[in-house]
Amino acid sequence: MYIPNLRRKQPVKIALIRHGESEANKNGIIQGHLDFSLTEKGKQQAIEIASNLLKKEMHFQKIYSSDLSRAKETAEIIAEKLKIADLNFDARLREFNLGIFQGRNNYEMTEEEKKFLQSCWADHTKRVPEGENVVEMKTRVKNIFDEIIQENDEDSNILIIGHGGSLYHILHSTLLIFPETNEWFENCKFNAIFRVSEKDNWKLTYFNDKKM
Repeated sequence: MYIPNLRRKQPVKIALIRHGESEANKNGIIQGHLDFSLTEKGKQQAIEIASNLLKKEMHFQKIYSSDLSRAKETAEIIAEKLKIADLNFDARLREFNLGIFQGRNNYEMTEEEKKFLQSCWADHTKRVPEGENVVEMKTRVKNIFDEIIQENDEDSNILIIGHGGSLYHILHSTLLIFPETNEWFENCKFNAIFRVSEKDNWKLTYFNDKKM
């Protein structure tokens, strides 16, 4: 006798959001692991995306966020508006550690320094002095993403608040689904991925608020 499955599992959905504008973003300062708070504009960006998520009737069981203030403050604003009690802060979701270049103004970088950083992106084992290399960042981001998936049921809705670099390595290095675009993650824009089951590949459905 056939018994229908009355509780069909929904696909797991994950929203990825870059933090709101920080004081360093506003002033062209290289952040990396340095801690900067949100500007008033950044706080408003977090409020606006939370309001948009409410309008779309999107509900999340948990938030996972970088522990740096610009991401943490964004997560707390969204959590308060969406009434999400389960917040988790993890250093593995931080931006790339840019070591000796952190705190510098983008416009003060010499051509030689820019070439050096480009060489670090080309050779993933080459470390930024007093910072990390691409392999190390890719590994820590993959580890936390895998843990998030393992900790939650397949029909969960999860929100990840991170940085351009950490979100990039989730989509590019871990899931291999970063779109072919020159766009970078904008502050507090909606990005979303889903899969039907753990046997299926992840799909990117939104990037910077645009449906894919």
